[in-house]
Amino acid sequence: MADATPDSSDQLILSALDLFGRHGFEGTSTRLIAKAAGKPMSLITYHFGGKNELYVAVARYIAARMADLMAPTLAAMRTADDGGPANARSQIHTIFSAMLTIMLGSQSASWARFIVREQMEPTPAFDELYNGPMGPLLRHLTGLVQRVASYPIEEGEARLRAVAMFGQVLVFRVARAAVLRSTGWSDIGSTQVEQVRAVVLAQIDAILDSMERKDKP
Repeated sequence: MADATPDSSDQLILSALDLFGRHGFEGTSTRLIAKAAGKPMSLITYHFGGKNELYVAVARYIAARMADLMAPTLAAMRTADDGGPANARSQIHTIFSAMLTIMLGSQSASWARFIVREQMEPTPAFDELYNGPMGPLLRHLTGLVQRVASYPIEEGEARLRAVAMFGQVLVFRVARAAVLRSTGWSDIGSTQVEQVRAVVLAQIDAILDSMERKDKP
């Protein structure tokens, strides 16, 4: 079989990622994916088995890339964790700062289109996204939120607060057009990223500050 190499499977995944994100599963054919990758359609069957399996492989690819990018940050935090609330707050800052760098980078644009579709209408591919970095990261953030709170916070509330903070980062990717229109920016470059980072971390601090009150709200 021609060009049945690991590189050819990567090229098919990257082409599928772009097309699935733009047109959805139903709007993307294997013929279109193969043409975009410059590969014969038979390689999709050879490497993945079919369109459904390729779609799941795309989700697995996104999860793996995100996990790779977050791994150094999470590893450094584990070695420096003293278990206290101040350290928990510092970890929350570090996580969201790293997430902003990743989510506002150009490479995440195609990821976001795919992820948003899975958020709106989940398929079995969502398990790959959630069980990759997303779910474990949210669970870790939930624990950090509980450590910051000065009152015994229930896990359900801590989960909601973690998701709410998570959303403050995601909105700058998934609502990018609205962000650019409302700010008058033509793009989100390094200067804009730092402005967004300052605002998001200040918002997160406001949430955490409210949880450090002596009595539960």
